[in-house]
Amino acid sequence: MPRGASGAFHALYEAHFDFAWRTARRLGLPEADVDDAVQDTFRIAWEQLARFSYGRFTTWLYQIVANVVSERLRRAKVRDFFGGLLGQTQREEVGSLEARVEARHTLRAVEKLLGKLSREKREVFALFEIEGLSHQEIAELTGAKVETVRTRLHYARRDFERLADELGVSP
Repeated sequence: MPRGASGAFHALYEAHFDFAWRTARRLGLPEADVDDAVQDTFRIAWEQLARFSYGRFTTWLYQIVANVVSERLRRAKVRDFFGGLLGQTQREEVGSLEARVEARHTLRAVEKLLGKLSREKREVFALFEIEGLSHQEIAELTGAKVETVRTRLHYARRDFERLADELGVSP
């Protein structure tokens, strides 16, 4: 941060922290995740502050909070889905024959679903949704531009949901 920017950031944070925190909670984020989401919100707001040019600051900040919360809830949903599958396979030995067959069927369906995504989409999807990496981190790992990562992720999510519907697997 440039000299003096630290104080400006702190003032911005102090002035709008309560608003961002309440907004994240009201949008359905579990309390345990709110502080991290608010920190992410202010990091993004600070990085994009030059883009804010008109209107109320809280309206702009609300959009950032909403996007951060939506991203976190979507990641949690995908992780829970895959975590549930892994939990099913670990319990396979003690479960009924029906449960074992269902778990194998679901795992095959998910493998098939992921296998239908292009390599680029599958890579970005897995790194973002399952591993929890940021767009910037994925860009650095893959050598793609951040905008390209965002575009691939958008289409990967769309394809993932469509394929899941087709296969009868609900994430």
